[in-house]
Amino acid sequence: MATLLRRPRSAIILVVAAVVVTAALYGIIQNQYQLKNLLSYSTRPLWDKNAGPSEIIPHFYGEGLPVDEHTCKLHGWTIRRKLENVKVLDAVLMSNELDLLEIRMNELDNVVDYFLIVESNGTFTGLPKETFFANNQDRFAKFQHKIVYSFLPGYALHPGQSPWSVEAHTRNTMTVLIQKHIAGFPPGTESMVVMSDLDEIPARHTVNLLKHCDFGTALHLQLRDFLYSFEWYIGLTSWRASVQMWDQGQSYYRHSKSSELALADSGWHCSYCFRTIPEYIIKMKGFSHADRIAGRVNLLDPKRIQDTICRGKDIFGMLPEAYSYVDLLSQMSLRPLKSAVGLPRYLIEKSEFFRFLLPGGCLSRKTYASQVKLRDYTLHFVKSFEVSPPSAIHNTPQRYRAQLAQYRHCV
Repeated sequence: MATLLRRPRSAIILVVAAVVVTAALYGIIQNQYQLKNLLSYSTRPLWDKNAGPSEIIPHFYGEGLPVDEHTCKLHGWTIRRKLENVKVLDAVLMSNELDLLEIRMNELDNVVDYFLIVESNGTFTGLPKETFFANNQDRFAKFQHKIVYSFLPGYALHPGQSPWSVEAHTRNTMTVLIQKHIAGFPPGTESMVVMSDLDEIPARHTVNLLKHCDFGTALHLQLRDFLYSFEWYIGLTSWRASVQMWDQGQSYYRHSKSSELALADSGWHCSYCFRTIPEYIIKMKGFSHADRIAGRVNLLDPKRIQDTICRGKDIFGMLPEAYSYVDLLSQMSLRPLKSAVGLPRYLIEKSEFFRFLLPGGCLSRKTYASQVKLRDYTLHFVKSFEVSPPSAIHNTPQRYRAQLAQYRHCV
C-alpha cells in the first residue's frame, strides 16, 4: 500500500519539476538578452576597463579670458603663428536630432568655418526614416553659407548584415566628403576637423582654444555626460569626441580612440535628448545597438518611455556601462540637477523653446506621450520613406516591402 502511494507522489514531483524546468528554460530563452546584460554589466568592473584616453589634460577657462601665448602655455601647448591658415570643420552624421543640431550650430557658429552633414533616408538597422535635415533646411537658413550636405541612400540590411557595417559605410562617406572639401582649400591650409556624434557638442571656447593653440595632431574631448536632458547628469564619462588636424593621406572620420590625450570638461554629451516620444522610438530602433530591444516591444510604449525619462532610468531597462562599482551604483540612481549654469548659451536664450531639455522640463513631453499611438506613428514613419525617390534606394523593392512588412508586424 505504501509503495502504491509513493508512486503517485513521485509522478507528481516529476511533473512539477518538469513544469518548473520548462518554465525556467522558457524564461531564459525569452529573456536571454536581459540576463546576458545583467551578468555582463554587473561584473564589468571586475574584468573590463575604460578604453578611453589614459591622460586627461587640465582645462583652463574663464569668461573673457583671451586665448594667447599664456593660455596655450597653461595647457602645455604653443600658440599658432599663422591662424589665418587654419580652417575649422565640424562633421556630423544626421539622424533625427534637429533640436541638438540647432543648439550645436549656434554654439559653434563663431568658431567653425564649415558644417559638414551626411544624412540618409535609412537607419543603421535598415529601417526607413525621414531626411530630417533636408526637410527642415529653413530652420538652419542662417548657416546655409557654411553647410556642406551629402545625402546617402538607405537600404534594407542584407541577410546576416550587421548594422555596424552600415555605420562604417556612413562614416566612410563622411571621410570622402571631408577629403573632397579640403581638396579645394588653398595650399598651406591647415584643416582642423571636429569629429563627434551630433549629440556630443564641444563648447565654443574649447574649439576656439584648439584653433589658436598647437595641440598636436589629435586630441579627444572629455564631455559632461547627460541623459534625456540637461537635468540628468552622469559625469565626465564621455570621451569619443575628438579634434584632429586632417592629413589627406592618413586621416579618416572616426569615433574610436585616436590619442591617449583628452582635454578635460570640453563640452556636453546629451544622449537621448529628444523633444517628442516618437523621436525616442526612431533612435531605439534605428541605431547600431538596436538589438537591445531584443523582441521586447513593450519598451517602445510611449507612456513607459515618458515615465523612464522622468525618472532618469535606462530606456532599455539595462544596467549602466560602468567600470567601477562606485560609478555603477551612482549611475543606477541619478539625481536630478537643479542648476543650468555652464550649459550652451543658445539653450538658455531660447529656454521656452527648449524647455524639455532644462531641469524640471521633463513633463513638457507628456502631451506627446498621451497623443501618440505607436502603430499610428509607425505607419507615418514608413510612409515617409515610401515617398522617397526610387533613385535613392539601393536595393530591390521586394526587399524593402519585406522589411516594411516586418516592421509593421513587430508593433
